[in-house]
Amino acid sequence: ADVHRAFGVMSQRTHLFNTTLGENIRIARPDPDETQLRAAAQQAQIDAFITGLPQGYETYAGEGGAALSGGERQRIALARVLLKDAPILILDEATANLDAITERAVLANVLEAAAGRTLLMITHRLTLLERMDRIYVLDGGRVAEEGTHAELVARGGLYARMLATQQSALVG
Repeated sequence: ADVHRAFGVMSQRTHLFNTTLGENIRIARPDPDETQLRAAAQQAQIDAFITGLPQGYETYAGEGGAALSGGERQRIALARVLLKDAPILILDEATANLDAITERAVLANVLEAAAGRTLLMITHRLTLLERMDRIYVLDGGRVAEEGTHAELVARGGLYARMLATQQSALVG
C-alpha cells in the first residue's frame, strides 16, 4: 500500500472505464473535492473540453474511452495521475497523441505540478526536455548518452541528432 501511494503512473495504454469522465479521473483518488478535481483537469488541459460538454464531468467516456479522441483519453489519464498527488510520477509517452502546441502547454503544467517531486518521463518526443535535471538516451535497450540538455546538445550525439530532426519536422 505504501508503494502504491508513492507512485503516480501513466502508461502508454491507459484504460478508461465506461463511467463518467469525473469518475475516470477520481480513480486515482476517490475523495477529492470539486476544486481539486478541476485543478488536476486544468493542469492536464482537459477541463475546458469537459466543461464544454452538455453533461460536463458527468459525461460517459464509453468503453475504453471510445467516445474520446486519443489526446483526450491521454489528458484524462494525466489528470488522474496529477490528482493522485504522489511524490513520484512516471509518465510513459504522456503526450504522444497531442498536437505540438497542446503538448507544450500540458508539459509546462506537468513540470510545474511536479515541482518538489520526482518525475520520470519516458518519451520519444523531446519537447521541454531542456528543463529536466538529467536525461538518459536509450539506444538498443542500453544507455547511449546521459547528461543535461545542454551537455547532450554540445556533444552532438544521438540526442542532438534526434532533437534536430524533431525541430526540423516542426518547422518544415
